[in-house]
Amino acid sequence: MQVIKKNLVYIFSIILVLSFFTGCASSALTKDSTLYFGKDKQSAIPIRFTNPIYKDHYSYACNVDSYTLLDDNAQYGQLFIEYIYLGFRCHWNGLPTSFFETNLRYELKIDTLETVEEFDIGTYNFKTYRIDNDTHLSMIYMFGGSTDRFILDYEGKFYTKLLKSFKPDYQNNTAFQKRFKGKYNDSLVRKNLINHYFSEERERFERDWR
Repeated sequence: MQVIKKNLVYIFSIILVLSFFTGCASSALTKDSTLYFGKDKQSAIPIRFTNPIYKDHYSYACNVDSYTLLDDNAQYGQLFIEYIYLGFRCHWNGLPTSFFETNLRYELKIDTLETVEEFDIGTYNFKTYRIDNDTHLSMIYMFGGSTDRFILDYEGKFYTKLLKSFKPDYQNNTAFQKRFKGKYNDSLVRKNLINHYFSEERERFERDWR
């Protein structure tokens, strides 16, 4: 039994390393040509993707159905989405939004990322950042069950439309201010092997083997 366990650990280790390098092959197709967001089905707001670049991402044991999507959208401008589905044995090792913001700063070489507005509404978190005291970028974070989804909205159009569906009196005070022009296209799932954003509950895993 011990030999079997050691062999499985060795195999899983190889799979884990290979998934880091090959688990994010690019595709111009997406299984979601339209996504809907909102407080209920009756008032849901769609994003109909124009030319999405879709990538699957995997992290052994914790993650089997996650992806990133980059779209230069005809209606809303440039959008980035990361969808993360964690397995039932796994948990975040900190705040997902903090991990995302830290990686955003690192990848786009941002010095300061200041939150100038924030709204928490149910399972939605809306934030607008001032970047390096110059430009603005909007993010929507959604969570529920075992899933997390981040949306970067460079022009803030979808952000404003969705937020107004929850808060009809909302006024976007940064709508006509300078917007950030970077292009984030990374993945927390892809980097989990190195940065340990989320992990499996080891005690439960080991108990199941006994």
